[in-house]
Amino acid sequence: MYSTCLYCHAELGANEVVEHFPIGRRLAFDLANGRLWVICAACKRWNLTPVEERWEAIEECERLFEGTRLRMSTDNIGLARVAEGTELVRVGAAMRPELAAWRFGAQLAARRRQYRWLVAGGVVAIGGFYAGIAAVGASVGAFQGIWQLAQRGYERATRLVLPTPASSAADSNSPGWRWAAGIDRPQTEEEIARAAVHPRVETSHVRSTKLWLDPDDARLEVRAPVVGRRVAIYTGESAASVLPKLVAKLNRFGGKKVDERLAVDMLARVAEGGTHDLAGGVLRQYVGSGLGTRKLGEYGGATSLALEMALQEQRERELLAGELLELEAAWREAEELARIADTLTPSSIDAALARLKTRLQG
Repeated sequence: MYSTCLYCHAELGANEVVEHFPIGRRLAFDLANGRLWVICAACKRWNLTPVEERWEAIEECERLFEGTRLRMSTDNIGLARVAEGTELVRVGAAMRPELAAWRFGAQLAARRRQYRWLVAGGVVAIGGFYAGIAAVGASVGAFQGIWQLAQRGYERATRLVLPTPASSAADSNSPGWRWAAGIDRPQTEEEIARAAVHPRVETSHVRSTKLWLDPDDARLEVRAPVVGRRVAIYTGESAASVLPKLVAKLNRFGGKKVDERLAVDMLARVAEGGTHDLAGGVLRQYVGSGLGTRKLGEYGGATSLALEMALQEQRERELLAGELLELEAAWREAEELARIADTLTPSSIDAALARLKTRLQG
């Protein structure tokens, strides 16, 4: 087998994953038609492999593709990343797409570790404060005041800055600013001015945020209280860009393992319905009539985690969608050439190909 591209003569590289075909970092295979290509990393062209070297390699690629949970598909093309950074492109009817939720578990575990370190540091600090207070004879009330100041300082230091929403003075329900419910007047002019330019939120604001989905066009609306006693209102694309940040702040310390398992199950059930709007599916199925009235902090640990997973999954699918479309266009061109090349093979090779199809599809 050649080791350089037939078109640009660049090196095709090697892999240690496909034992029967260790050439190339990106392999494309078509089980139904018995095709195997090496995709050149330099020019993106598909190099058809010799017929006699395909049989076991195609079978091995299919097993590897089925075994990985990191894959995305269109109707005709699937992309999977396996060990050592090798990529497999599967041509044919799409398998059920795998959710990225399993990878989210590593992030949640890291957040839990961060939270444990934070709690451990807090315990040490509390012990030090308490010892100092006891030494000077201060009251427990003074200690509580110090602890509340520390919490407040942490929230101020970790405020999330949001984009400024489009404002509309004509319609109080349109995207823009509104006074928070129950507030007769702002705290100070300075705070309002700062909030109007750079909306900032703390955890309490995120917990009080409300979401709403338009029943007609599924347009998302986010109503987020911000520092300065105002409510920032985002709709459509701006809401879709703001919501992941808010949910990530809400889930910044991860969650209970039981909630993580429930969240994965919830997201899987939504995905089984075939919807592309996973986040909207989570909201409709698990928040339902509470949309617009229930606060984000009232959704519960599992639902808020499922929502964050759905938002991340959608983002990753959007990033891969363009690449998959490019691969599909390249495959159609490569398939035309492969069909011609493979018709020139002797009958013995055709018989071997038929046996391979029977074994792999059986």
